[in-house]
Amino acid sequence: MTTKQEYRKFLNDNFKGLRLRKPLFYSWDFGLRFDLQVGKTDTDEYFQEVTRRASTIFKTAFADSDNLFLVFMDYKYKRRKIRFSNFSFKQINSLEKTEISYSKELQLYEPDDKFDIRNIAIIKLATDRINYKNILKAIGHTDFPSRQPRLDQNGFLTGKEIYFVNIDKKLIFHMYDDRGLDIISADKETLRPIYKKHNDWILDYDREQIDKQFE
Repeated sequence: MTTKQEYRKFLNDNFKGLRLRKPLFYSWDFGLRFDLQVGKTDTDEYFQEVTRRASTIFKTAFADSDNLFLVFMDYKYKRRKIRFSNFSFKQINSLEKTEISYSKELQLYEPDDKFDIRNIAIIKLATDRINYKNILKAIGHTDFPSRQPRLDQNGFLTGKEIYFVNIDKKLIFHMYDDRGLDIISADKETLRPIYKKHNDWILDYDREQIDKQFE
């Protein structure tokens, strides 16, 4: 079975009917949504706290030995493909080209737009091979072109998204930008320790809905 086939089987077995897209929290029954924002936007301290919170939550959700699919999406412009030299792939220790499976997702956000095409790269690996802190830091800079590192080294907004799919714990982690991140799981009990440990960071807007899951 190829990595792409394994990935699709995993989603079908554990997240049947789910399409991996934003906002992940509203796409599934069991989920958490965290607030990463503290203080005045666009200060060094602000971005340090965004990265600290995201990295701390990630470390709670993923053990170093956990197996995962790293799913990298990029909006397709003309003939552009996902380059092996992109920033995210550089954050993976000893990545080989043969480890990457490529796919496409059509009309992910615009059902009537035949040009809504996402190029997708899927990599199966252990958590400890990923410099996830650097990736999360770059995601936090999405809306701030002057800040580095970025998922997009040329400074343009191109619709790049990264999903960490934990095979062992059957959960999916997605940081959408500096504002927050979502985690969904096949079983809400998997989320309970994360919910308890980082309860102070739950996004207030969705707190009532989240609390009801664990009553």
